[in-house]
Amino acid sequence: MILNHTIVFLALLLVGLIYYRLAKKFNIVDKPNQRSSHSEVTVRGGGVIFPLAILFWWIVFDFSHSWMVLGLVLISSVSFLDDIYSLSRKLRFGTQFIALTMSFYDLGVFAKEPLWSLPILYFIALGIINAINFMDGINGITGLYHLVFFGSILAVNQYFPIFEGEMIQYTILGILVFLIFNLRKQALMFAGDIGSISLAYLVIYFLTQWYLSAENWTIILFLVVYGMDSFLTLGQRLLKRENVTQPHRAHFYQLLVNQLKIGHVTIAIVFALVQFAVNFLFFILPDGYPTGLVASITLIAFAATYLFLKIPIQRRFELT
Repeated sequence: MILNHTIVFLALLLVGLIYYRLAKKFNIVDKPNQRSSHSEVTVRGGGVIFPLAILFWWIVFDFSHSWMVLGLVLISSVSFLDDIYSLSRKLRFGTQFIALTMSFYDLGVFAKEPLWSLPILYFIALGIINAINFMDGINGITGLYHLVFFGSILAVNQYFPIFEGEMIQYTILGILVFLIFNLRKQALMFAGDIGSISLAYLVIYFLTQWYLSAENWTIILFLVVYGMDSFLTLGQRLLKRENVTQPHRAHFYQLLVNQLKIGHVTIAIVFALVQFAVNFLFFILPDGYPTGLVASITLIAFAATYLFLKIPIQRRFELT
């Protein structure tokens, strides 16, 4: 097992090195803009490692869950093209919808869930995909946050064994390889849309699988840190009547980096550690689930703390 994982890790590392050279040669790079939290031209699309890790797993383990894997290939391919050419929003959303349908079919969602719940499920899933994509803005945050997510899922799988453990482990190997290139003051590669969206697709797959088995909505706490920064920022922008489809630097993590000048890696580590603390205290340590009341209080406390910390920073820099 260790030898197998070592071979996969080295194979993915080789893929990363080859992609880095090719991306530089063919100018697949991220140029700073008004939304960016970086100032240097950097290779983008390094998240190609994540779907390739799943493809390795798929080949090694007898082509299991092919509908989900094909959906991942579809959504990753279009996301990679978007990294290069900036595709239309309709095409991107349409692809995400089709890929999610393939994932849900793989899980048996259409046979298990009532028809009226499907629009809600698609709405939540599409919202999570794009929220996770928007959160990919500083070095290390995508890799570390998802390392915590999949590591926690692997821990949960020890007492609630419904997940494909090897699939999770291959995903973690891909994330570790990516962090070699990304978790640094000056990143060598960014994940790009292919990275953040492919990971978001896998997050939804595992959370949906978990929900179908446990029927417990409190598992959404596994995304509470990203969720607060994404959806409360969206709410603030809507209240200000801003065009929410336009690039911005209004996320809390962006304010911490751009206005307070805290290092990318520091913020990425803090966000990941806070999420790990939630996962550990509510799911891993008790080998179970928090009650609905506890989860609701936790969400309210997170929202209040988030706004308490963020709003003074916004006001301070709006006045200067």
